[in-house]
Amino acid sequence: MIGLLRRLHRDERGVGLIEALVSSALLAIALVVLVGSFSTLAIASRRAELVALAQATARAQAARIEAAPYQANGDYSAYYETLPWGVTRTVTVAWWDGVSAWVGTQNANGLQKVTVAMGSDGTAAVTLEFAKANR
Repeated sequence: MIGLLRRLHRDERGVGLIEALVSSALLAIALVVLVGSFSTLAIASRRAELVALAQATARAQAARIEAAPYQANGDYSAYYETLPWGVTRTVTVAWWDGVSAWVGTQNANGLQKVTVAMGSDGTAAVTLEFAKANR
């Protein structure tokens, strides 16, 4: 019996090495998952930052156009804000037709609907609409 135990004990050589390799592999897998989650978090954080920046810029742009004098032709480009990097702007103007709809052609009714859309990375983050009257 003692001889058998000695043989079994001798056969355990290298077990420590295999245990170390398995634990290193498990640690490497855990680190890959952890680093992957950090990169996802960084991407989501940057995206949220750009959306917040686009929203703040849209509010400032809408306030500036709303305070500007009425432009009969709908060209408010002289009142555009300088955009931060990564933010895009779209300003559209429609005119009230005097009956039931907003149309894209200028008329003498003196009521405009201005739409300010700001986005980041090609997606619209916020769209603001307001009316301007020729006073």
